[in-house]
Amino acid sequence: MDKLARYSDEFINELKENVDIVDLISDYLELKKSGNRYKGLCPFHSEKTPSFFVNPDNNFYHCFGCGAGGDAINFVMEIENLTFIESIKMLAERSGMELPDLSDQQRQLYKEREKLFSLNRLAARFYNYLLTDTNMGEQALQYLYKRGFNDQDIKKFQLGFAADEWQLLLNFLQKKGFSIHLIKKAGLISEGKNNSHYDKFRNRVIFPIFNNRGEVIAFGGRILNSEDSYGPKYLNSPETPIFSKKKNLYGLHLAKDSIREQNSCIIMEGYTDVIQAHKNGFENSIASLGTAFTEEQAKLIKRYAENAYIAYDADTAGNKATLRGLDILSNTGINVKVIQLEEGSDPDQLLKNEGEEVFNNFIENAVNLIDFKINMIINNQDLSEPGVRKKVLRSIVELLTDVKDNLEREIYIERAAEKTNFKAEVLAEEVEKEFKKKKSRNNQRNREKTNKKREKEFDLYSQLSYYQQVEEEVLAHFISNPDLREELAARLSKNDFNGRTSQLAEYLFKGSVISNSVQLDKIKDSLGEELLSYWSEILVKQDNALDKGRILKLADYLSSKRIANNKKKLCALLSKKELSLDKLNNILLTFYSLNYNIERRD
Repeated sequence: MDKLARYSDEFINELKENVDIVDLISDYLELKKSGNRYKGLCPFHSEKTPSFFVNPDNNFYHCFGCGAGGDAINFVMEIENLTFIESIKMLAERSGMELPDLSDQQRQLYKEREKLFSLNRLAARFYNYLLTDTNMGEQALQYLYKRGFNDQDIKKFQLGFAADEWQLLLNFLQKKGFSIHLIKKAGLISEGKNNSHYDKFRNRVIFPIFNNRGEVIAFGGRILNSEDSYGPKYLNSPETPIFSKKKNLYGLHLAKDSIREQNSCIIMEGYTDVIQAHKNGFENSIASLGTAFTEEQAKLIKRYAENAYIAYDADTAGNKATLRGLDILSNTGINVKVIQLEEGSDPDQLLKNEGEEVFNNFIENAVNLIDFKINMIINNQDLSEPGVRKKVLRSIVELLTDVKDNLEREIYIERAAEKTNFKAEVLAEEVEKEFKKKKSRNNQRNREKTNKKREKEFDLYSQLSYYQQVEEEVLAHFISNPDLREELAARLSKNDFNGRTSQLAEYLFKGSVISNSVQLDKIKDSLGEELLSYWSEILVKQDNALDKGRILKLADYLSSKRIANNKKKLCALLSKKELSLDKLNNILLTFYSLNYNIERRD
């Protein structure tokens, strides 16, 4: 369903006009005036030099570091991880506007999400009550005490207990007015025989999972007894309308402020690892809800910090799925270091038995991702065997050819040579050979891409930088100034633009989109991530001091340049002697048409 169908264009436009985007964004970061714009440190990635700009004239923001950008609605959706309709509600409340009525279907979808949040919140309180205030939870409570947790830890993470009963939670939630359909949709019950239902979590310590706003979205359960009838040791909620495993991180709602302050996070494997870490003062600790990191989780971390320490147990840290996840983190621009725990140890045990100081030492001795991968390659390998030695050498060479910085690559070569007793010169020679091969292959691919691009793109003299500024300015005014659209559309087409501006113009100068209903929201879903970012970039750079006459002159400049360039091409064709009479006639007609267009405009 089109999210904009929920509210009229008039309401959305009025809402945006009523929201002071500078005031809104200032609630999340410090903004300083810079000319007619404001700038600050981007909240969506970690940086030391401000690259995040806000243009109050057209209510847009853009980060020139990570490419994030948009209007007030986009900002709230990203910063708060809200849906479109939830963001509208938040901004309407902020500006004192009353929400218009939704259709029955739309209202039902919205209310269902709200009910799921309420249901999960109530389920978490029920589980916590069973743990802390009933005889049923005594065994689970003693289990947590033995694990080193106290009442304060239980309260902070809202831990609970699912009793060894088939329908205890189901009956409780039904009495509170929740339907079986909704309880099932929340992932809290399973379907049995003859259309019966039973509690999904039974005889388990419960770990509520929160989104970054502190709302309960799912649950994890650790079994107390190991009988087969209770299922796996750990059981987690399935995907639901409010929970996606790949988009969330355990403990982030408690850790995000500390992560931002320290510019780093400690990523652990389990719930108890995180709780024990927070208990011992490492409040920037979170868990990945699975060892393989996703791009969504990596981007979520990048909003808060540039550095990540991985604190998995030794077996988990070295498996292929984990390494792929660490590569995703690294490729997102996060500096990854691996805390190398001793065999059979995990953060929970280490912190409980050895304490804060020892764990701090492990953090200080953490190795970066390349060093860790080298260690994994040579771990448990008999390097006295020629075949094994050659295989290890080849794996190290492949790894180090991906290191682009020459000095950094040299350092790793020396370290790898020392660890393996290979001659550094031989290793460097092999790496250099492979690096040149790879570079040559990449250069060839880049040349092919460039050639294809040149074939497609319209060549624009040598004034590219100034010309591009004009293109961006005209497009920005086309987007933000409805009164100019008809006149600009009469003067220009997508062919008057080039590169990214041409791609954007293709969406704008098309059919009914030329009307006054051009909105970022209307074509947003059609744009890729790069074009969407470019849209906000040109709006933030827009010069609102330019009057209508100046904008129209700039549009004429773009059009005349294209016409002049086409005439040059036609002249070049006319100079060829082998033209047929028909082709010559077509060229002359085209030439006449171009002259007519210029004279009519003048």
